[in-house]
Amino acid sequence: MITNRELDQFIICKKCDTLHRKIPLHQGTKALCSKCDTLIYRRDDKMIEKSLALVITTIISLIVAFEFTIISININGLEQSLSLSSLFAVLIEHNQYVVGIMFLFLIVIFPLMILTSLFFIFFFMKIKKYGYTTKRLLILLSHLKHWSMVDIFFISLLVAMVKLFDYARIEIGVSFVAFILTLILELIITKNISFHELWQEHENIYGEEDDDEEE
Repeated sequence: MITNRELDQFIICKKCDTLHRKIPLHQGTKALCSKCDTLIYRRDDKMIEKSLALVITTIISLIVAFEFTIISININGLEQSLSLSSLFAVLIEHNQYVVGIMFLFLIVIFPLMILTSLFFIFFFMKIKKYGYTTKRLLILLSHLKHWSMVDIFFISLLVAMVKLFDYARIEIGVSFVAFILTLILELIITKNISFHELWQEHENIYGEEDDDEEE
């Protein structure tokens, strides 16, 4: 019978499902699929530090995007400034409670939970403590990662702006720029961090231990 430790010596390409045996890599190098050249895994000894800095920057950018004006619309002298809080308030005022709650969770709560989870995962890995908590956060993150709709919201906002260009004067606010920065940072995080690498890093740091070392 093959043990879990033996299975850990193999990895499957996420694109073509080709099975590969893991080999040690030098710092800064990466392993590609022998069939389709897809990136399988890499070695970056500074991955935790880089990822922690990216996550902190993304959290700050997202908070700015939430707090300030996204766009200001001027139609025949009547000006209206829009922010996330005002959009949520409009939905509630028009009795769109279900849409409002979905908006609140998909655009605000879930994205912040994902980034906060990533922050604590990398922070705990950096200090090499709380292995069990880190493991539970990784499991939570696997359930939450598909529920962030910030990119969908931003695309919808762009479509609405294009339709309004012929009828109104539109001024871009601080939040609009913050949203662009947030999406770019999220793209970098998604491209540079895989769940396989996170679990592998967890195993490298904490080994087989599942208990917290809460000292």
